[in-house]
Amino acid sequence: MKNRISILAGALAFGALLFQPLHAAESAKPASVVSLMDFRNQLNLLQGDIAGIVGSLNLVKSCATKQDELTKAVADLNSRFDRLQNRVETVRSNAVILKATVKAHYEAWAKELTSMQSASLREKAQDRLTRSEKEFEKISAQAAEAKEELLPFVSDIKDCVIYLNADTSDEAVNTLSNTIWKLGNRSRSVSGSITDVIEQIDATVKSLPQR
Repeated sequence: MKNRISILAGALAFGALLFQPLHAAESAKPASVVSLMDFRNQLNLLQGDIAGIVGSLNLVKSCATKQDELTKAVADLNSRFDRLQNRVETVRSNAVILKATVKAHYEAWAKELTSMQSASLREKAQDRLTRSEKEFEKISAQAAEAKEELLPFVSDIKDCVIYLNADTSDEAVNTLSNTIWKLGNRSRSVSGSITDVIEQIDATVKSLPQR
């Protein structure tokens, strides 16, 4: 009975660490710990940044013949692009930290299970651990697919920003008009790939011990 309580306590601690806010985790560990839910929130914010910059690009198109408004629209585009770049970097950094942190805690969870005396209970607990690990691995796979769509998308937006900073004119906007339209269409696919990651995070959360 004592061993079962010990195993349950260890599993709950693992789950709690993944869900706790970043600042709370840092108080217990010297290295930064990014929880699954923190990462999920960053992905939601990234989707908002993508929608925002597409709106900004469309605003540039609508202001093409109004120089004063066009100048302001391009300035807004620059600001939103800086925000998008920073968000992408934050998400990438958090993903690396999260992967390392969760790997360490799955290893600790597995080690804890070895102390169980009941072979039957140990087998059931190990099955739970294995299923949870597989769910987390799916996050990595979905994130890799999202990255393949996101990075070229951001790169193409950067080209538009550079172009407009060099030539803020209606002619320049007309030149980019078709590209901006295509980026708007692609943004839905990019955002959808991020939604896939978010949904897999939710599935992984359900696979972890709950309080």
